[in-house]
Amino acid sequence: MQKQTRTRSIYALGLVAVFGLGYAAAELGDTEAHASAVAGEKAAYLIVSSKVLDPEPLAAYGEAAGPGASEAGVEILARADVGDGLEVLEGAWPYDDGGVTIERFRSMQALLDFWHSDEYQAAIELRKGAIDIDFIVALEASEATTTDE
Repeated sequence: MQKQTRTRSIYALGLVAVFGLGYAAAELGDTEAHASAVAGEKAAYLIVSSKVLDPEPLAAYGEAAGPGASEAGVEILARADVGDGLEVLEGAWPYDDGGVTIERFRSMQALLDFWHSDEYQAAIELRKGAIDIDFIVALEASEATTTDE
């Protein structure tokens, strides 16, 4: 139990290092987010599911990935681990003790520019073998329209 708690703590610190700058960017980037909304760009939501295998390399990954994510307007919306806020209601979860993070980016283009940047591609190399991770992207839904009958 103590090892699991230590692993989760290290994992959480690694993720904070990875995307900690995203919180600051969200605060500073409100005007950019507003400008994107005015321009008709939809936000992109990155859903990340993961299981840490080796927490040591993740701090370097965070340092390398953080600035580019901040420039893309990343905002962490949710974060939970299995048994600590993450509950599978139906279906199968691929990780016995992993976690989920939901991030909001200014736009799909901002996310893709960040993702395909040389800096982020180099950062990916730093996390290889340290984490099993899956990324899924969804665009912000169009505003629902209702009609009164």
